[in-house]
Amino acid sequence: MNETEGPMADVAQDYLRWFHESNVWKGMGWRGVRTLKLPSDMWNYQEIIHQRGVQWVVETGTRHGGSALYFADLLDAAGARGKVISADVTHEALHPSIPHNSRIHLLLGDSGAPEMAAAIARLLPEDRGPLFMILDSDHAASHVYRELCSLVPLLRCGDYLVVEDTVVNGHPVRPEHGPGPWEALDRYLAEQPDTLQADVRRERKFGCSFAARGYFVKL
Repeated sequence: MNETEGPMADVAQDYLRWFHESNVWKGMGWRGVRTLKLPSDMWNYQEIIHQRGVQWVVETGTRHGGSALYFADLLDAAGARGKVISADVTHEALHPSIPHNSRIHLLLGDSGAPEMAAAIARLLPEDRGPLFMILDSDHAASHVYRELCSLVPLLRCGDYLVVEDTVVNGHPVRPEHGPGPWEALDRYLAEQPDTLQADVRRERKFGCSFAARGYFVKL
């Protein structure tokens, strides 16, 4: 793992493993809507959005809509001009309040498909300002790799990318999962070595992350 070495790293990994395997994260919500996130990651995200003057958020994996609502509230608080664009293959689990939020634009479809990338691009104005993108949909390596290939080209220099749930497939949780976001990143970064700069300091800030080795700035 890309964590600080020593006893504290072991403590952080033990905590992450406990938090995930005890399913605490499944009972978390933002303003009554489930988020399915690690709280310290969400704190990191709000710092990134504030410090980098983020105007738009692109999210894959809407699910219940809690994280989309969280990002929308952050944009509201910052007086941002943009919206949260959130894509998923189904809205069956979506909280009924989310479609009525004027800060959230929902898209239905495969987030790894070129058609979805084109739909997102059409929603982003030329003068859009800084963007925060988070990939948190299907965690199969093949899907995340397709997302990276389709969606990273939408990013501009200085935009921010987070790839969630790199911790599955034994990194350190769910060893039975099979290749996931971690492996997708391995492949993508090997093929596109000059595209993304890892933000290791941000990733390590709280000792552990569901997006371990998954924080990047677009070069």
